[in-house]
Amino acid sequence: MGETQEWYTNKELYEMMVELSKGLETTNKELEKTQVMIREYNGLRARIDECEKKQRESQGKSTGNKDMWGYVVGAIGLISLLVSMIANY
Repeated sequence: MGETQEWYTNKELYEMMVELSKGLETTNKELEKTQVMIREYNGLRARIDECEKKQRESQGKSTGNKDMWGYVVGAIGLISLLVSMIANY
């Protein structure tokens, strides 16, 4: 009873460590691929945000132009009203 038996031999422990290191290498390769994909996604996300910003600005300018023409037409109507009132006096 005084003797203790080793659960694994040194060779078995070494082989287990080699297998674990192979698994870690595979995991590291997958992590590198994931990091590259995240970097590419972030770059794409930034480009999409920039495109959306330009689109909003473009829509705002076209809306501004439409509003401006409304003011121009209103001003012409107001001026013609004033001219016709002055002409009637």
